[in-house]
Amino acid sequence: MVPWSEFAAAAPEMAQRGAERFGVGVAYLATTARDGAARVHPVVPLIAGGRLYAFVGVATPKYHNLRLDGRYALHAVLGQDDEEFVITGRAVVANDWASRLRAAVEARKIGMTSENDILHEFLIERAHWAIWQGLGTPEIRVVRRHWPPS
Repeated sequence: MVPWSEFAAAAPEMAQRGAERFGVGVAYLATTARDGAARVHPVVPLIAGGRLYAFVGVATPKYHNLRLDGRYALHAVLGQDDEEFVITGRAVVANDWASRLRAAVEARKIGMTSENDILHEFLIERAHWAIWQGLGTPEIRVVRRHWPPS
């Protein structure tokens, strides 16, 4: 698993498109609960200093799920032509002052505060990007990219 910067170096176009999708300000984090049930939670992804972060409230199910099992899937909100971007990997606590400062700078740009939340970094194992061309027509086709390439 790699930080955002290594993913971006290996797949720059895909990382740029992903950053644009995450830049919308909300994404959906999938975690696994103690009983094995899948859970989906909104988060605000922040890319700062070559890392992908999200502040997670300690009183939330997503925080407890990530503590139990750091595996995640993070899906961006769909874009034009149903452009989609999803990554999977492991989330780790990154609550040191330098990481918090980097993430807080990005959070402030969008008016977000996060004093009592725990910062997590999302390490990437796999990424998927797709766009659907010709939506609503018989000529619909999908263009897909995977990282690492299959």
